[in-house]
Amino acid sequence: MMKNKYIAFALFVVLVIAFWNLFEYLFSTFITGNVYQFSAGNDLGFPLAVAAVMGYLLFLHKKSK
Repeated sequence: MMKNKYIAFALFVVLVIAFWNLFEYLFSTFITGNVYQFSAGNDLGFPLAVAAVMGYLLFLHKKSK
C-alpha cells in the first residue's frame, strides 16, 4: 500500500481510464467488429467520474470506527 493516499488516488484514476479505454477498444474491435471511435464524453468523462467516486471511497474516505 502506498503511503501517500493522494498519489494512490491519482494513480487509480489514471489506470481506470486507461484500462476502460483499452477494454472498449478490444471490445469494439474484436467482439463487435466495429471501428473504435474515441469521444471525450463517453471515453474520458464517464470513466473519470466513475474512477473519482470509486477512488474517493477506496482511498480518501475517512473510515469511522
